[in-house]
Amino acid sequence: MNQSIDLNIELIERCKQGDIKAQFSLYKRYSGAMYNIAIRFLNNKMDTEDILQESFITVFGRLNELKRNEAFGSWLKRIVINNCISFLKKNKMHFEDIDNHKLPDEDYIDVIEEKIDPAIVHNAIKELPEGARTIVILYALENYKHREIADLLKISESTSKTQYKRALDLLSKNLITKSYVN
Repeated sequence: MNQSIDLNIELIERCKQGDIKAQFSLYKRYSGAMYNIAIRFLNNKMDTEDILQESFITVFGRLNELKRNEAFGSWLKRIVINNCISFLKKNKMHFEDIDNHKLPDEDYIDVIEEKIDPAIVHNAIKELPEGARTIVILYALENYKHREIADLLKISESTSKTQYKRALDLLSKNLITKSYVN
């Protein structure tokens, strides 16, 4: 095992014993990455900070449920994503008919060049309608399967696939029409 994993395991064990310094160290190690995940979903700094805090409170309160300390990062990530989805549902996340965004017949996905600045793509994703943005993040960035997305969002698998395809079309169009792509 490498030193980073050993340190994580040691921190987790100390956290399980109620060591506040260890909790703060673990928070510092993971908060940046978890913030980046949450901001993609919520698109709002204040809500993201609230969800991040809520997620860490949940994690530290349920740390004894963690079966393998090595799985801490993925367990934490799952809690953050679930909290984001719950927040969006409570705030009436809806799946807008993105056909209303008037996509031309042209398939924009084929037009996009491979070398696009990731920050530009991130900004374009932030402009997607909430439901479409959520599915794009879950499928393309977090590697969830459409069946998992459907279960998580309480929609059909075909709705997840359709929203994903339409979101990609809209994303491609936005990248091109805003001159993000050469």
